[in-house]
Amino acid sequence: MGYHFTIDSLIEFLTAVAAVIAIIFLWEKRKSQEVKFIILLETLVAVWAITYAFEFATYDLQTKIMWSKLSYFGIAFLPVLYFLFTTAFSQKTKIITNRNIFLLSIIPAITIGLILTNDTHKLVWTDVTQDAILNVAHYHHGVWFWIYWSYAMLLFVSGLYNLAYSIYRFTAYYKSQITVLLLASVIPILGNLMYVTGINPFPGFDWTPVSFVLTGLLVAFGIARYKMFDLVPFARNKLIDTMDDGAIVVNPDGYIEDCNSSVYKIFSLNKTSIINKSFKDIFSDYKTLSLALYSKGVERVQVEIDKRYYQVQISPIYYRKRDYSGSLLLLHDITSIKYAEDELKEANKKLLVEIEIREKLIEDLDSFAHTVAHDLKNTLGTIVASSEILEESVNIKDTKHSARLASLIKNSADKSMRITQELLILARSSRTDIEKSSLDMKTIFAEATEQLNELIQKEKAEIKFPAKWLTSSGYAPWVEEVWVNYLSNAIKYGGHPPKIEVGSELTEENMVKYWIKDNGKGLTEEEQSQLFHKYVRLSSGRIDGQGLGLSIVKRIIDKLGGSVGVEPAKNFNGGSVFYFTLPAI
Repeated sequence: MGYHFTIDSLIEFLTAVAAVIAIIFLWEKRKSQEVKFIILLETLVAVWAITYAFEFATYDLQTKIMWSKLSYFGIAFLPVLYFLFTTAFSQKTKIITNRNIFLLSIIPAITIGLILTNDTHKLVWTDVTQDAILNVAHYHHGVWFWIYWSYAMLLFVSGLYNLAYSIYRFTAYYKSQITVLLLASVIPILGNLMYVTGINPFPGFDWTPVSFVLTGLLVAFGIARYKMFDLVPFARNKLIDTMDDGAIVVNPDGYIEDCNSSVYKIFSLNKTSIINKSFKDIFSDYKTLSLALYSKGVERVQVEIDKRYYQVQISPIYYRKRDYSGSLLLLHDITSIKYAEDELKEANKKLLVEIEIREKLIEDLDSFAHTVAHDLKNTLGTIVASSEILEESVNIKDTKHSARLASLIKNSADKSMRITQELLILARSSRTDIEKSSLDMKTIFAEATEQLNELIQKEKAEIKFPAKWLTSSGYAPWVEEVWVNYLSNAIKYGGHPPKIEVGSELTEENMVKYWIKDNGKGLTEEEQSQLFHKYVRLSSGRIDGQGLGLSIVKRIIDKLGGSVGVEPAKNFNGGSVFYFTLPAI
């Protein structure tokens, strides 16, 4: 079995070399899915060309048939790879799945199996003859050959459709690239038709592998001339289509030329394509975007879409750095940042309120210190002096004044305890978190009067209260302290004897207003303005106290979500009405 390499063999060897050169040139772009397919395609072309060259080089018919069978390892999958290449280029990436690749490979795989066993069934070639003069084998094709050929042509035509679809879909910049690919695709089809139909200047010579090498070289030219595979649509498959940010390409006429799948998700668009639709019409609800788009400059705007916030950057696109050819919109979800900013603002606001409360507490305590220092010193001084006198009386067994001294000590101690208790309540009401509940106001008021029973008896105070109270929510211990303060003030500042009436009513704001009327001389507007703020006593003489009580009342009711106030009594001869409100239940 000898080999004689003719001009035909040399052409095929050169074809294989050219295919390898094309592979080397394409290798640097191998990370692109499209380029991977065309590299595999050129590899199979090299296999086909080499086996074809050895077929031409031998004179033995059986050896020719052997090499022809081996050539199908290069031929069978070429249409599949071409179809996958054009599908990836046209961005129909959803089609390229392992399942679909397997299905597309079934007929090529069957073809290889049938070609290797053709001698037993003649489905691919019914007969093979040899032209001794031209040293060319003529293959008479069987049924399966035409099935495979029809399948191959279907894939090639589908590939051409993919490229034509890309011309419709992609911007003008990429139409030059697609034109090169269309030209490169037509050449192998023409070469194969020349072989199958017999319309061939060199009878028996298959121009298909040579044509595929020309395809590879044209693609290589496209890479060098148009930077093919460097930009959209190739990079977009790796970046734009897979990123969460939305991307929209709008041409100078305001029509959408491209967008990624995230845009449909962000704007909750249906599956109908928005390509070649008016941007203004599609996004008519977002006029801010349209206004920014037509400025033809770099713009950044924020938009709210379905309760989410997006930073939109609009950048002009220039064709070869000269002519304006549209704009690119990138939408980045900043909802988490927006919420974080809002939370930070809210936290800062709360911090400022807390600082204000602390400062107010410090101011309150400072003011109170000035007011009560003298009284507290006097009460403690009285306790100390009385204790010394009482001790001395006991030593000399003089009990004549013991009862009066003990009573004086007790009263002074009670006064000191009261001051201390008010200080504790003032501090706790500023920092303590409590759980509100339904209030049994009848019981709370009864406990408050019990605390002041001695004062009530001493001043012969008359208190009128309702049989039934309206229900509200709050914190019982604090509300009891509010009543204690209001009742003690009504007794101290009331008439002689004090006549007091309490009650409750529902306001238009769905708040329960609790009030207490006294029969005192009433308050001037200036005196009313000082209440709940200053630690001053509005009367002197028989009145004990430090002016802290009403500040405590205000702080407690504010904490419970209500309000406090004072107004002139309407049904009494003079007097005032102090009140506080709490949320109704």
